[in-house]
Amino acid sequence: MDILLVTEVYPPAIGGSGALLENLYCRLSGPKVHVLTHGRGPSRVQRGVVVDSVEMDAPSWGVLRPASLRRHVRVSRAINRVRRRGHTVLHCGKALPEGLSARLANWPRPAPYVCWVHGEELGHASTSKELRSLARLVYNGAAALVANSENSRRLLMSEWGIAESRVHVIHPGVDADRFNPDVDGSAMRARVGVQPGELLLVSIGRLDRRKGHDMALRALARLRGARPSIRYVIVGDGPQRASLEALAVDVGVSDLVRFVGAAAEADLPAWYAAGDVFLMPNRTDGVDFEGFGIVFLEAAASGKPTIGGRSGGVIEAVADGVTGLLVDGDDVARIADAIVHLASDPARRASLGRAGRQRVQDAFTWSTGAATLRELHLALKDT
Repeated sequence: MDILLVTEVYPPAIGGSGALLENLYCRLSGPKVHVLTHGRGPSRVQRGVVVDSVEMDAPSWGVLRPASLRRHVRVSRAINRVRRRGHTVLHCGKALPEGLSARLANWPRPAPYVCWVHGEELGHASTSKELRSLARLVYNGAAALVANSENSRRLLMSEWGIAESRVHVIHPGVDADRFNPDVDGSAMRARVGVQPGELLLVSIGRLDRRKGHDMALRALARLRGARPSIRYVIVGDGPQRASLEALAVDVGVSDLVRFVGAAAEADLPAWYAAGDVFLMPNRTDGVDFEGFGIVFLEAAASGKPTIGGRSGGVIEAVADGVTGLLVDGDDVARIADAIVHLASDPARRASLGRAGRQRVQDAFTWSTGAATLRELHLALKDT
């Protein structure tokens, strides 16, 4: 059975879920993989996978707004055009909107499909009766659900009533050859003006409130004048950038912080290498939270100690006290304490970094996840 993966987010679009899907599906052996994703343009081959585009923009994930319903119809028709090329099982990037479009494509004859669950979309769906009903329809109809973390599986079971046997956990992975301690980050340190003897904190990711960049800035303000001197570089872009830049001025750390915007994919290993500590004190923001946090694995593979928020799936990405430190992302004092602890102890930083890389190599490779995904896909023959 071939696979048609339907997903809103797929590289080159930026997003952790897209990176997860690309890195797993391009490594599948056996089934042919075709991807249908948001965008415009001709079919292309990307890392051995055929990628087609269809317009997926709409005002909401639901069906009550005419434009949203038209989106689902448009995507379901595109799904059926691709599926005519052979016996194909649908894999959906998440329940809404992709999973619902898959359900429509299967109507009136049901066909097996697999649906991914990343965690944060569960909270968004729970804010609306319409979305909650539609997501439940998709989850209940799936042949299998794939969660990116034990936390996501727990939420499906406790808040959505999904049986444990129907949910399979496949953690994100990392390319430990690409992200490794031998990468030279000196050019990036020079680019942001780090002086000899200074410690550099690095954050990499979309500038959303749940990531905790604002709390990191407030923690840095508490540490101004500390020894060693601490600088902070924020790699990424997003809706919070303007407010974060203003906050850096307000709390008096604008001279210690550099906002470098979204980095080219090729530059990411060097940005991790440039830092002494990877920092992302994420927290739950209303219904929004971090589903896992691939960036913590990339930092660990690079041999860097990490500081993360004790929220969502991050407690699985960071082994507290072993590969990094977990903190309350709403507590500026605890974040500052964690930074001081690592800044003042180079041996501790090195120990955490070594353990982090070993953990990635032992348990968080893309090939391991792809093998599990392949077994799950092949098991659908018996459904």
